[in-house]
Amino acid sequence: MSYSCSDFTDDVLNKLTGLGLIRPEEVEENDPESQANLAITAITEVAGKAASASGAAGAQLFFEELLASVESLSAIAEQHGPAVLAQLMYLQSAIAKGTHIELYPAEATALGFVCALPSGERWWTFVSEIAEGTTS
Repeated sequence: MSYSCSDFTDDVLNKLTGLGLIRPEEVEENDPESQANLAITAITEVAGKAASASGAAGAQLFFEELLASVESLSAIAEQHGPAVLAQLMYLQSAIAKGTHIELYPAEATALGFVCALPSGERWWTFVSEIAEGTTS
């Protein structure tokens, strides 16, 4: 028994409908382009939500690793200064959003202890070092 492109399209649209990601009335019969666009939109939205959830989980893990490595957030401010504490909060936000923070070399050096965290290499991928005198 062969499986056609129509069978594939029907199965995908039926699954997306069954999952509540699209409504049956949104599916235009005999219009493969609109069906594909509908499926792509639904899948993209789900992927975006999954990425957001992953970012939130990463930000939580970052914070847990950070707290496990220090006595308290106050201790970070006392030892490294309030600017470093602020950069850590910006870094946590960047991890949650899947973006990055930009640091001058001196700031990156001050925040370098993040690399010693269990997932330090992962967290450092959310840091971009910029040259002195450069503005973003």
